Amino acid sequence: MSKRSKGKFYELQAKKLLLSEGFLVDVKNYSPYASQDFFRLFDILAVGPDTKLIQVKTNASDFYKARKDIKNWITINKIKNLSCEVWLREPRKDWRREVIECHT
Repeated sequence: MSKRSKGKFYELQAKKLLLSEGFLVDVKNYSPYASQDFFRLFDILAVGPDTKLIQVKTNASDFYKARKDIKNWITINKIKNLSCEVWLREPRKDWRREVIECHT
């Protein structure tokens, strides 16, 4: 399985999980001509009781890098009151969800 297809597989799993939790979910489509992520960082936009921007990762090193990148994005853009999350799904493990604080 290629890295891209593995990522799409886990994004679909995350989408299904969010739909089961009552969210309206949009996943950005792949395009060779433009960034496939929302704001070049997030794979999923979930709207429900709260709005979430989610980055899905499949290995721990990418998870920690994404966490750092999102914290920088929040600071630079002065984002407040928006749930920005990084989700990690490693083989044979449950989802690890981490909310990056946007409240300050």
